[in-house]
Amino acid sequence: MNKLERQLQTENKVDAENCLKIYDKLKEITGGVYDSDWSTLVKAHWEGNTPNRVLVYRPSKIGYIFLNGL
Repeated sequence: MNKLERQLQTENKVDAENCLKIYDKLKEITGGVYDSDWSTLVKAHWEGNTPNRVLVYRPSKIGYIFLNGL
């Protein structure tokens, strides 16, 4: 959650907002956010070069389908 909040301050803001929507909905549905669900709906990858690399979260293809159903 903290990483997504920091990502809101970057050029990847839209991806962070979408991931936060997924996070909130998972928490509402299941009472928590479990790795098995989260890792299916959201993918993380590294952007940039060392030492300025940052982990960026984006909805997966299934995550976008989930978002469209909200």
